[in-house]
Amino acid sequence: MKLIYKYKLIIIFLLTLVAITSVFKAFIDAQVISFDFHFSPAKLVSEGINHYQYILEGNHDHGPNDKIMYEQNGVYAQGLFVLLLPLTYLDWDQAKLVWSLINIIIGILLPILICKKFSLNKFETFMVTSIFLSSTIFRIHIGYGQQTLLSYFFFIFPFLYNSKLSSIFSGISYFKFNIGYVLFFYFLSELNLKKLVLSILPLVVGWLLYSVITDTNIFINLFEPLKLILYWDSDKAFPVTIFSLLKKFNFPNLSVLIIPLIINFILIIKIKHIKDNLLKLSLISLSAICFMPHQLHDYVLLLPLLIYSVKNFNLFLSKINLLFVIYFFFILRIISFFFNIQPWEFPYNFWGYFNNLICLVILSYNYLLLKKSN
Repeated sequence: MKLIYKYKLIIIFLLTLVAITSVFKAFIDAQVISFDFHFSPAKLVSEGINHYQYILEGNHDHGPNDKIMYEQNGVYAQGLFVLLLPLTYLDWDQAKLVWSLINIIIGILLPILICKKFSLNKFETFMVTSIFLSSTIFRIHIGYGQQTLLSYFFFIFPFLYNSKLSSIFSGISYFKFNIGYVLFFYFLSELNLKKLVLSILPLVVGWLLYSVITDTNIFINLFEPLKLILYWDSDKAFPVTIFSLLKKFNFPNLSVLIIPLIINFILIIKIKHIKDNLLKLSLISLSAICFMPHQLHDYVLLLPLLIYSVKNFNLFLSKINLLFVIYFFFILRIISFFFNIQPWEFPYNFWGYFNNLICLVILSYNYLLLKKSN
């Protein structure tokens, strides 16, 4: 017993050191980079300018008069830019400092909240949190100034708390379309009209406030996020999935978005019957990665699968899942050194198709094994 305790102390010390180093590196990177932090579109909104129209009119051209910085391409729901308005009172350096701290706090809270809800012990919680904070995925997310952790923080609320407020706040996850849609599908599959309506409230409030602030017709503004998605998709700006191959057969861009959504919804109808809520959350989150385009930082959605696998480490399936998570959390970064690939290149071309295929295989493998065991 003393030997086991000694080994635990060594593991705790080493993982703490690695996690602190990783968080510090992410924080420093965020002060230098943060090019995905959608500060400049929110700044336009604060000035009464409709950023969707600004981009659709071709003004985001990276020229000297472009008011949008970097690749802040605005493909989020109106509510996100309303939510970011308080940060527009700060200058760019101050705003990205505050944003990186918010992201880091959320990144620490997420594994702790999920582990507490699903009764992992303190050592397991420490292991999961340290692995997550040490991952390349986490550092990329913080360094780029992304919005995924914010969206996912509210996404998990209905799985942790059974209340009206949790349903309402979960709707903030809808601001990031390629993540929040699976939660919407989940409520829809349960035919839970109450939760569905409550979760839509942040979308509606954000849409109306955005329309008022930018003096835009509410009906025109309603469809502008979709127009912007199709605008960027036509320029091949989005990462690839297996379903991107449909474009090679001249399928319209809109159908390439709709077909995987239909398959995803059918799958969620099946997943909703899983009794283990942690596994349910894991597979619903994984399905979002499988069926919609995602950059590498979005793989923070694998966190519940990591937690489930640590909690149920005795299962063969959990060991497979752990290898899968470690591949995205750490191994891809090692591969990048050998192939001279930058992390943002992985969601495109061969690696994009390959990684999406792996995700689909793991999702199918989990579902089929569960179906067989039932």
